[in-house]
Amino acid sequence: MHLQGEKTLPFGREALFQALEDPEVLVRAVPGAKELVPEGEGRYRAVLELALGPLRGRFQGWVRVKDRRPPEGLTLGLEVQSPLGRAEGEGRVELLPEGEATRVRYEGEARLMGTLAGLGGRLLQGAAQGLAEQFFRNLEAELGRRYGKGADPSQGERG
Repeated sequence: MHLQGEKTLPFGREALFQALEDPEVLVRAVPGAKELVPEGEGRYRAVLELALGPLRGRFQGWVRVKDRRPPEGLTLGLEVQSPLGRAEGEGRVELLPEGEATRVRYEGEARLMGTLAGLGGRLLQGAAQGLAEQFFRNLEAELGRRYGKGADPSQGERG
């Protein structure tokens, strides 16, 4: 499954780059994140509770940050599993300056196994795109609370 998109956020690249490496920010921004515990450089143990279409599950696994190029971008890797199946993915995040704002461009691939893989491609694609959009709303709200500008905090609900 291929996922890509972009979003302009009203914060500088440095603040966004720091936020993408801050487990306290990420656990509030990643939809369904319950835990994100640092375990070595660029590696985090993750627990997520997600709904993908008609399936709901608790996923446990790892998030890895690599190919860091502050403040230009980084690569995020994810490996999680649940009784519903296993998901692996990797995506590149680019932070492009736009005046005082930053355009965040992302692109990646995910592989699903088990019951998850049996869901229809359109359903999964739509669910994954929705999670990405929710992540950026949550991230914008979190940074807005931190820096006093940006998104309406009411849009920062977590899934």
